[in-house]
Amino acid sequence: MTENSIEIANILVQDQSKKSHLKQALIHGADSNSTRRNKQHFWKKFKEWCEERGAIPLPAEPDTVVLYLLDQASHEQKKSTLNNMRWAIDSIHQLQGLTAPTDNPEVKQQIKGLFRAMAEHRPEQVFQSKKKPITINQIRTMDFPKGIMGLRDKALLLLGFATGMRRSELAAVRKDHIEETEYGLRIMIPRSKSDQLGEGDTVDVIRAAMGRNQNHCPVITVQKLMFENPYEHLFVRTRRINTPGGYRKGKLLSEPNKFIDRPLDGNGVYRIIKKYGAQIGLKPDDLGGHSLRAGCATYLLEKEVPPSAVQKQMRHKSFNTTQQYNRGETARALEGAY
Repeated sequence: MTENSIEIANILVQDQSKKSHLKQALIHGADSNSTRRNKQHFWKKFKEWCEERGAIPLPAEPDTVVLYLLDQASHEQKKSTLNNMRWAIDSIHQLQGLTAPTDNPEVKQQIKGLFRAMAEHRPEQVFQSKKKPITINQIRTMDFPKGIMGLRDKALLLLGFATGMRRSELAAVRKDHIEETEYGLRIMIPRSKSDQLGEGDTVDVIRAAMGRNQNHCPVITVQKLMFENPYEHLFVRTRRINTPGGYRKGKLLSEPNKFIDRPLDGNGVYRIIKKYGAQIGLKPDDLGGHSLRAGCATYLLEKEVPPSAVQKQMRHKSFNTTQQYNRGETARALEGAY
């Protein structure tokens, strides 16, 4: 082999290595951070289960995955969690160029049988699986404290309900994403769960009719918050500055009185939803980060807004997803039939 051919071979090997690294980077970048975390979480659980039983996790035998799902179902895991476990195991295999363990008719039939058995023996899960929507009337009864923290929380809940934005989207709103329109406000969403490529989308915030519910108008409240908050992000954290007091017997003696340049994250949004839900008697287990979004879709459909317009506002890819929130449609259709 000549020196020239050796050099060419080395270049080819390096190119293949670069291509491999690039391929892995592109695959890694196809998922959002939360998706990657969930995948690794469920995969780690499966690996630990296999190691405890002397089973091989990669490549896993289809029967191993079925036994794992059966075992997890016996520990009261919900159907949605089991589906996430199955998805993570299949995804890791596919990333390694292997066949997904559950991708054959026999295994699919076994898993279908498992879910049917779960529905028969744990029917309450069918009704407990979804978090309850928050209604606009509930938001109007909430007691928001005076000051900047109350203003921020009120704006967050009203905006979340009015737009159907996800909690991660609410946390990411910046002032330069907001523009005034003839009807109120328009908010740009640079990236979302259903828009991982970052093509961008918008949602409209409609101003309350004059003389009606001005105290709970999302447009007015957001505009007040924009004026009070000097920072780039709309929803930032708060801190008590130069105030006496502190904590006595677990009670905060003075409210936060200053915004700080640290945006809320999705968990912060969720904590605010739970805090005000508890205030009006809602159970924490009944609420989730999705409660505002579900409340928006349900309310619009109950007001008989055209489902196509609701689908656009919610940015649902599938019309069937929008219809899941049409909770009263069947009852209205059957009314007077008997």
